[in-house]
Amino acid sequence: MDPYADIDLDSESVWLDGAWFTREELARKIREMIEQGDFRVSRPSQALERLEAAIGQARTVNVRMPMDLAEAVAATAHRLGRPVGHLVREAVSYYLAAAAAYGLPDATAAEPEPPAAGATGPASEAGGAARKAT
Repeated sequence: MDPYADIDLDSESVWLDGAWFTREELARKIREMIEQGDFRVSRPSQALERLEAAIGQARTVNVRMPMDLAEAVAATAHRLGRPVGHLVREAVSYYLAAAAAYGLPDATAAEPEPPAAGATGPASEAGGAARKAT
């Protein structure tokens, strides 16, 4: 399960009481509650705090993919009612969890470089570490 399922990093909003709220909307909601004498602001305040923390810890990663894969991702995200970014984050999380479950090498370890296209001999066998300059 995605620990950020109630946070949409793409629109920078959080799910609270059946609706998505941005930072500004949550701040406005908290102000209005206080002005109306409703001091039960802990839930919206915690939601705002979680949203701020998630946005502060988020990093942008650019990914290129073949058009057919990009279209399939977009169609699936639309069908699920989620942003494409959410679907990609979830897929990467599942991949890393599966890699760990099957005992694959540590996902945080540096991967060896793949050999250059058409490379043969020791340079390709060493993961491209000793490639010839062309």
